[in-house]
Amino acid sequence: MKYAVEAKVFDNGRMVARVRPARDGEESGCTETRSCDVWVDVFDSEVEAIRFCNDYKRA
Repeated sequence: MKYAVEAKVFDNGRMVARVRPARDGEESGCTETRSCDVWVDVFDSEVEAIRFCNDYKRA
C-alpha cells in the first residue's frame, strides 16, 4: 500500500496537511482551486509519509 500526504495551502497562508492512503495510480502533483493549492506527495511507506507531513506542519 502507498500513502499520500495531502497539503492544502490557502490563499491567506493557512496550511492543512494530512496522511491518507494513496488512490490507485495516484501520482505526486499539484492542483489549483479558487481558495487553495492542493499538493499531493506519494510515498511507499507510512513512516516516510508521516515524517514528510510533520515537516509540512513545522514550515
